[in-house]
Amino acid sequence: MGLKRAGRFGTVGALVAGTLGASIVLTPASASAESAWECYGTQVKRCATVWWDRTTDTYQARAKITDATGGNNYSVKVTNVKLQRFNGSGWVTVKSKQDYDGWFATSDSAATARIDPCTWPTNSFGVVATFSWKGASTGEKTWRPTMGWGHACN
Repeated sequence: MGLKRAGRFGTVGALVAGTLGASIVLTPASASAESAWECYGTQVKRCATVWWDRTTDTYQARAKITDATGGNNYSVKVTNVKLQRFNGSGWVTVKSKQDYDGWFATSDSAATARIDPCTWPTNSFGVVATFSWKGASTGEKTWRPTMGWGHACN
């Protein structure tokens, strides 16, 4: 499929970033099949990203949760992973993965199916997922990184 380019993406991307109050990461032609993970947490590390596969020129949402080494020994799970597109006024889910495969002793991950990011006229994407843990304390949090991901299309 190859990387596609858009003449006005810089302007559109700047407007979307300004509207969202978040940074947008453009996927350059020389990037490998990966994206930067956005993470938070100390006892339980929760991470999410919009993953770009350069060979297929596709995006997918990925999320993972890990019980931190030396922590309080939590069981963890990640569910309800969603790849979302910003349509100019709000987030719209384009792919989702429920992933109810249970609790894990140290880590869990899930990913949506892949999509062509150039299918839509606005191609700024985000990820949201639900992270759960139980052990010394129990918690659940649905979280979206403050970063957005954009793709240059023609």
